Amino acid sequence: MITFIRRWLTSWPVLVLLALVLVAFAVTGVGDPFGGGAPQGSVAQVGKQTITEAQLLKAFDRVVQNARAQNPAVNQLQLAKEGAVPAVAEQLIGQTAIEELGRTMGLVASERAIGGVIGAIPAFQQGGKFDEPTYRRLLQENGLSEKELHDTVAGDIVRRQLLTPVMAALGVPAGMAQPYARLLVDLHVGAAALVPLGTLVPATDAEIGAYYAVSKARFTLPERRAFRYAFIDRAALAAGVTVSDAEIAAAFAKEPAKYGAAATRKLQQVVVPDEAKARAIAAAAATEGFPGAAQRLAGFGVDDITLGEQSQAAFGKATSPAVAAAAFALPVGGVTQPLKTAFGWHVVRVEATGSAGKTLAEARPAIEADLRQRAADTVVATLVNGIEDGVEAGKSFADLAKEKGLTIVNQGAVTREGATPGSAVPPTPDIATLAGRAFRHEPGDGAAVEDIGEQRLVVIETMQVLPSAPQPLAEVRAIAAAAATQDKALKAARARADAVVAQTRKTGDFAAAVAAAGLAPPQTLRGRRLDVTGQQQVPPVIQAFLSTPVKTVQVLPGNQGWVLIHVDSITPGDVNAVPQLLDASRRELASQLPAEFSQAFAAAAAKSLGTSRNDATIAAITRRLSGLDSAQ
Repeated sequence: MITFIRRWLTSWPVLVLLALVLVAFAVTGVGDPFGGGAPQGSVAQVGKQTITEAQLLKAFDRVVQNARAQNPAVNQLQLAKEGAVPAVAEQLIGQTAIEELGRTMGLVASERAIGGVIGAIPAFQQGGKFDEPTYRRLLQENGLSEKELHDTVAGDIVRRQLLTPVMAALGVPAGMAQPYARLLVDLHVGAAALVPLGTLVPATDAEIGAYYAVSKARFTLPERRAFRYAFIDRAALAAGVTVSDAEIAAAFAKEPAKYGAAATRKLQQVVVPDEAKARAIAAAAATEGFPGAAQRLAGFGVDDITLGEQSQAAFGKATSPAVAAAAFALPVGGVTQPLKTAFGWHVVRVEATGSAGKTLAEARPAIEADLRQRAADTVVATLVNGIEDGVEAGKSFADLAKEKGLTIVNQGAVTREGATPGSAVPPTPDIATLAGRAFRHEPGDGAAVEDIGEQRLVVIETMQVLPSAPQPLAEVRAIAAAAATQDKALKAARARADAVVAQTRKTGDFAAAVAAAGLAPPQTLRGRRLDVTGQQQVPPVIQAFLSTPVKTVQVLPGNQGWVLIHVDSITPGDVNAVPQLLDASRRELASQLPAEFSQAFAAAAAKSLGTSRNDATIAAITRRLSGLDSAQ
């Protein structure tokens, strides 16, 4: 419920900033009570730590990627114009301040703790276990080095050590939740009226020019890059791999269990700490049955003792070669004598025979496929190493492609998302992926091998960078003319809307002011915030109506003109009339406290450490990323 109220006070770009780093603690923006100036060229100085421009740019780039994952239509220019750059800078300041304060108090993150956090990140896992290739691939795709991830996790651990204990006792008394709960049940009564655009009068040349001059950012193209690339055809390389009969036979002999060559048996096992109990179980099994003896003498159920189908080699690794040899020497139904290992005393029963084991002929298809896969991996790795060595030796992409049999494809300048400005044709998934990789490299870096997932590799070289710049008026005149005409009509309608607002403020009679302006009669509105809290999408008019102060008029842009929202009265509601509303409000407020506390704590930490911001640097980065530098 409180989140619903906050949604009216927060723009969506601020919300995506919560994903600033891969595993960062929630510090969602710090005010600027500090003033002063940071070292030349830096973003801020927090105690002894300097936040550099490069750190801010990398953090902002990560925000853009996270935002695009939620909404592919979002781009760098849009986020920068919405104020994301200063917000990211504030996050970095807050996170650095808390981390620095923790370290001054002696808090540290051990290598074991850091490794545990990294290993537990789901994105780095395959089948529930940490996967090294996946880990390295994702680091590369996200432009992160191992050191950067290590330092990020270490800082996160220090921040948690500092904040978690002091936040554990946070609570919300009923008196604090009462005003928030009442906001949900207050009854708002008012009305809405529409000021239509009216007849569109084409803009003059002078009006078009003036509109273009003040709206250059709208016609500014984002940075674009041209590149060339060549896919490494893994399937073609794998097709050229041959596996000999001798290699297949050697693999079968070396790893028989892997290819199902070993015979198996279904086993049951009891492991107890002392020999006497083990011997008692073995003896009792003859009369009570193995499960019955295990249950009576050791408290084990059937599920506890059942091992399922095992090969001798695998069972030997899990217990000991002696235990496995004794078990596989018995007939079905046989029970071993107690045998000791480091785990205790083992008593094993052969429940049934399993597979007799595959012959070489039966296992051949699986072995050949496995060996082909390994050989293909080796061929690909050799090719990649050869390309990378060639780049380091100064060879051109063209020479390397000719030498390695690759086909180069040239791609014209596109945006980071792979789009061609002015084209209605969306980029293919491959071009969208490759464009993002091209933005990681600069002309002159040479060719680079990139893993783009799904066992696909590409060699890519960034050839040209076209900086963000406004399109000439001549090229966008038709669009500018239509926009200027629309803007002209909007301004005329806004003047009528402002007249209604002024008249209402003067007389207090909204309906009369609407009628005097020659507009259609207003429509009555009434409702409570509680009535719309369960809705996923609340119309802007309703949001505005429920947030407009009593006896005031709010003007909203609409599809057909301007919408006037007037609130005539707000009648206090009865919190007690809605069962459990107060308790729900307390829980909602309590869920917000950690972020609120972190924000306040970060501001206090930054102030105590002595923090200075370089506002000029932040402003310059904002102008550059939003395209305003080139729009001047």
